Amino acid sequence: MRPGWASRLLSGGAIEAVMTDPVFRSIFIILIIQGVALGSQMPFMPLWATERLGVGPVEVGTISLVTSLATAAFGLSYGVVTDRTRRRVPWLVVAFGLAIPLRIAIAWTENFIIGTLLYAAISVAMFTLFFAILGDWFRHRKDERGAEITNIVRLGFTIGWLIGSFAAGRVVAMVGFDGLFLTTAVLQFLSFAVLALGVRDAPFTNIAPVVEVDGVVAKSVWHDLIRAPMAWYLLTTICTGAASVARMTMLPLYLRDVVKVDTESVGIVFGIEPVYEIPISLLAASVVRRYGVVPFLFIGNAAGIFYFGAIAFTSTFAPFLAIEVLYAIVVTATFGFGIVHAQNLLPKRGGTAIAVYNAASMVGPVVAAPALGYVAENIGWSPVFVIASVLMAVACGTFFMSDRAGRRAGLLR
Repeated sequence: MRPGWASRLLSGGAIEAVMTDPVFRSIFIILIIQGVALGSQMPFMPLWATERLGVGPVEVGTISLVTSLATAAFGLSYGVVTDRTRRRVPWLVVAFGLAIPLRIAIAWTENFIIGTLLYAAISVAMFTLFFAILGDWFRHRKDERGAEITNIVRLGFTIGWLIGSFAAGRVVAMVGFDGLFLTTAVLQFLSFAVLALGVRDAPFTNIAPVVEVDGVVAKSVWHDLIRAPMAWYLLTTICTGAASVARMTMLPLYLRDVVKVDTESVGIVFGIEPVYEIPISLLAASVVRRYGVVPFLFIGNAAGIFYFGAIAFTSTFAPFLAIEVLYAIVVTATFGFGIVHAQNLLPKRGGTAIAVYNAASMVGPVVAAPALGYVAENIGWSPVFVIASVLMAVACGTFFMSDRAGRRAGLLR
């Protein structure tokens, strides 16, 4: 009797690997906790800024801009330093520990400048750097299931986001924004404890050698980044990152001011996406196993065009519950398998690959956050989402160029 689909998925597969390997399991747990924390705070940042700090959409965009700059700077520094020092975990332990008091401090902040700096510091996307640690272990063990295992580990963040998004609206209603941030401080401490006790570095084997380029011996970091496959892919990531501002920063305000819903309903919209994302991610693993990462990335970028286009012409609550299925495809592709693809294009520099991917995803928001805030305040809300849809269309084009160049260079099958 042939084993069923569920048995094949669990036995000897990515899920079993994550549940039985202590490092993979610890990272999975950390991502759940971080997902709850960020799923609680990020959808409600615009509401916190407008209600607690007393600012408008342009200032909300400025908070996103500063957060993007902080994430880009931290990510680049982390990638380069850890590739050179051959240690990743100790640096993350320090960063996670420093974030705990900052989360406590922001709970009572009412000043715009201080609030912006504190929010940027606690919102640095440190959780994405765990994928560099995973990549090190895959290379050390020569494990060909890297994309599938990464996808399952990433689902930890999705599960956490689901919990945080639904719970945060109730937390804010009961104890306010200060209670919300204090709750995330507790979650940060739990992440810190699991990280310190359960995660360790793989034997470091992915330092790129000195290479010769056009007859000149030089270190290959810059050369790898400006090669066509990676350069086009970074442009793709910049576009998708810019488009994401329309959802993460502008959509909560749109729901409140145009659709006229309360904070709990905002949480429902942001919480329904991970409900869709979990089964989509599991199905995507089968697609990637059979056809590779690239086709699914094309699907994800295309889904973004329709997602933002649909929002631009939606002004009632119920359709959002269905529209979010499109964004679940976008997130699964661009955030989940997109990280794996970046490491495929820069195979000998795992930390740098994650760092430049994160930095590129933040470059778009640096420009888009204040720009879309200005558009919303002075032109209207629909153009905000039309612009985001156009950005996703551009991302499809640049990704096509990256794929073609990658195949010519022999980096992709």
